[in-house]
Amino acid sequence: LSKEWLAYVQDVCEWQVANPHALAFPSVISNFYDYVQRCPWRTNMAYLDFMLYSPVANVMGKIAGCGWFPEGDANGHEIRISTDLLLVNPNTGLKWHQDEQNGPLTAGRGETNLDALRYWVTMDDTPLTFGGPVYLKGSHNNDFVHRDEVFVRDDAALLQEFAPTTFRAKAGDMIIWHPKVIHKVEGAPDGWGTAKRRVIGGTAAIDRAVYQDEEEHSFGAHGLKHGDLLKSGFFPKIFPQSELTELEDLRSGKVGRSGDLYRRMFHTLQWYVQMKVFGTSIETIQKNMKGLKTKIRTLTSTGP
Repeated sequence: LSKEWLAYVQDVCEWQVANPHALAFPSVISNFYDYVQRCPWRTNMAYLDFMLYSPVANVMGKIAGCGWFPEGDANGHEIRISTDLLLVNPNTGLKWHQDEQNGPLTAGRGETNLDALRYWVTMDDTPLTFGGPVYLKGSHNNDFVHRDEVFVRDDAALLQEFAPTTFRAKAGDMIIWHPKVIHKVEGAPDGWGTAKRRVIGGTAAIDRAVYQDEEEHSFGAHGLKHGDLLKSGFFPKIFPQSELTELEDLRSGKVGRSGDLYRRMFHTLQWYVQMKVFGTSIETIQKNMKGLKTKIRTLTSTGP
């Protein structure tokens, strides 16, 4: 990012944290991060403008030409925001895991085509010993993480199979990776004090991605059905250009005021309550929910 765009997104982040949205409530009781808000661009138009007009969309459009998306290579790539999180100051950190909150996409799971990329834009220099992502090279080819699982085994054999690589991102840097790459983020061992690690990160839908009707992501207000092309203001197109009707739905508040977003918050809150009040681990919650949360288990690949 340029100095101007970096200052812009930092200011927007500071305003959002000082004026927390109701959708950020689960983060208050989880203590995973100082602040977490899902898809802030749905309710904060300054974030939407950042995703539309900063270099972020163009960078993802360029990276989509890496060879993983042959349809777009032939017909031109399309980028949509599927889901993302505003993440401020990780406290407990996240051990080795695959990203599961990719929205209603296959994210390359099962026998489907890859339809997504993960992205991470940082607003601060990463500390030397914690706060930065550590990736396992080649781990997107692993065959031992079930598509409904997040956390993976943490043992010496994992590191023997895949070599770790660490990115100490500087303020304004962007990292993009395959959704199935195994990685971790270490929290601040003694708290953050006056330091900050602010990130906007999430999943972009690539090319003609289709909607996967899964319980966790079934926002009924968008009207999409399983297998429909992912075209909606809930998942707005940002590259090569936006769709006017989608922007109108966002800027009018039609998306941000949807009750579906609050039902999604309640779903997340259930996880946090189980962990905070009953001491249930994320791994146990994932195990108990495996095979239950997906309405339609047959994943549909990209559109014709």
